[in-house]
Amino acid sequence: MGNLGKLCALWLFLVIKSGLLMAQFSTDLLYKETSSDNLADAVHFLHEFNREAAEMCNRVATSEWKFATNAIDFNRRRMKEQQNLASKFECLSWRRASRFDTSRILDSNIRRQLGRILEQGKCGLGDDKYLEITHVINLMKENYNQAKICPYRGLSTDSNRYGSNVTSFHAYCDLMLEPDLTQIMERNRNEEELRHVWSEWREKVGPPIRNTFMRYVDLSNQAAQRHGFRDAGEQMRAVYEDPDFYFTVQDIWMKIQPLYKQLFTFVRRGLYNKYGGNVLRPDGPIPAHLLGNMWAQNWRNVLDIIKPYKETPDATSEMIKQGYTPTKIFQVAEEFFTSLGLPPMSPEFWRNSIIQKPNDVYTQCATSAWDFCNLIDFRIKQCTQISAEDFINSHHEMTHIHYYMQYAAQPFIYRESPNPAFHEAVAHAVGLNVGGPVHLQKIGLLPTPISASSGSSMINIEYLLNVALDKLPFMAFSLSLEKWRWYVFEKGPVGMNSRWWELRLRFQGLIPPLTRFNTHFDAGAKYHVISDQDYIKYFVATVLQFQIYAELCDAANHMGPLHTCDFYRSREAGRLLSDFMQKGASMSASQLIKLITRGRISRLSADPLLEFFRPLEAWLESQNRDEPIIGWSSNMDDIQLYQNLALNKAISYNEASFILYIMSIVITKLII
Repeated sequence: MGNLGKLCALWLFLVIKSGLLMAQFSTDLLYKETSSDNLADAVHFLHEFNREAAEMCNRVATSEWKFATNAIDFNRRRMKEQQNLASKFECLSWRRASRFDTSRILDSNIRRQLGRILEQGKCGLGDDKYLEITHVINLMKENYNQAKICPYRGLSTDSNRYGSNVTSFHAYCDLMLEPDLTQIMERNRNEEELRHVWSEWREKVGPPIRNTFMRYVDLSNQAAQRHGFRDAGEQMRAVYEDPDFYFTVQDIWMKIQPLYKQLFTFVRRGLYNKYGGNVLRPDGPIPAHLLGNMWAQNWRNVLDIIKPYKETPDATSEMIKQGYTPTKIFQVAEEFFTSLGLPPMSPEFWRNSIIQKPNDVYTQCATSAWDFCNLIDFRIKQCTQISAEDFINSHHEMTHIHYYMQYAAQPFIYRESPNPAFHEAVAHAVGLNVGGPVHLQKIGLLPTPISASSGSSMINIEYLLNVALDKLPFMAFSLSLEKWRWYVFEKGPVGMNSRWWELRLRFQGLIPPLTRFNTHFDAGAKYHVISDQDYIKYFVATVLQFQIYAELCDAANHMGPLHTCDFYRSREAGRLLSDFMQKGASMSASQLIKLITRGRISRLSADPLLEFFRPLEAWLESQNRDEPIIGWSSNMDDIQLYQNLALNKAISYNEASFILYIMSIVITKLII
């Protein structure tokens, strides 16, 4: 090629290159160049969005319901098609909303609606990277959902099933999280088998997707920056509308931590008596596999090990004795709400809901409440068992249905709670009421008379202990999980597994039962981590449910210890609850808290939770008076389980030991 040809080729290359750069530059400036502060245009856009979003929501919910209640391949494909269309609609709406300059729109209601469209999601990535992050998340979810492990080969009841032949054993490596591993963790008391299940689950779901998760972190941060945030952690926190949210949750936990440490100490003594000093120390952290749950987030399943009283009244046996059916359970739940002045369930609810497991089709039994976004169709799916747990669950899910019904008159963008915690908080507040001994006795499911004025009877203490085992470890777990995720988004994934266990030790007092390395990915053993789902909502919901419960009790003129309240049949409590739910997301969280507290406060407060558990705290203090330490102390062995400094060839064993010693002192000071 001659010089002229080379120059022409170079000129053509520069033209194409500059064109690509200008195209990228114009894409980056698209929303600024086309921004609008025209109120009429914004009103028209939101009117169209609310109509189209409701229609899209109905189609997605219908397809998801069909798959959840009949999990065949055809229904799966239809569901995926509708979900993909919804994702495209979400990103199209985000792009359209981005063209409005919200800072120049004076109407606060319009600004709020536009803001709710713009804040969340990952549509700012652009089409290619949006498809990539969707693919990455789906890969992690598929690995999680398909994971299976081999059973324990030791001397246990399972060894009889699989035999001692190795070939035969491997042919039965088919244990899945649900229901197999969950039941083993809840019911099994063989420490070696629990350790095996705990470890093998993490081997199957962690390391295979560790690098995939790192790519997810990178893409999530890119999306957050395109949406105007520093990183994805800040974007996830933004939904709580609190600029100090990071410190808000920390401050709340500091108030609750003394109660948690009393509970922790009591539980540790029971586990120490059960498993002995070879498994845990009487003053140290608790190995995470001993607490009746795959993630040690809920400790209710070890109540039989630690409770001091072996015989207590049982609502489940009373329900069976009285001939309860799934239908009757939901009828009793409906009557609870109508006693508050709320409307009964619609004919569509009773016709379309599934409240017991069908025999002819495979139905996913995860309990859930459904809003079909058409103002009339609300349903519950629950494979109801005749048990006190499902009695409470029915009220919990029906609370969600009432929430859907109450805010149905709002524009679609407001047909949800102001942040993800409120729906769960309201439902759990009702659960606190209907699961309490006073209410169960009032409706004839607890034959032993309960004194509403006494909070220290044995049945009250065991009730409070059971609730505490459910709520308090869950708060510590959710805080440690989310603090870890925020850290990874901000600092990057280097050393993320050791950071995971550092936070688990700090907030929960837990250590792994086996040595963990940075090649592990133990946080990935929790579905919410790898499926891009917010988890701090459960921490907030736990605090908020006690605030809501206390206010409903106050409206019902309750006198006496908070945990003995029953606002059943209180029309005043019903009116307050209805006013609260009708607002949907049209008000901020602080405005809604101010509404339900009737102007007294506008922030989250741990005070009602602490008041609820005050009789239990006094009882735990008396039970723990001879314990060497309230809480836990850590040593070098605890920290080396996840730091592994001695294995680093760059430093000597003595250097590693000295570092671990200093770290153990620092962490112990932080904890105690």
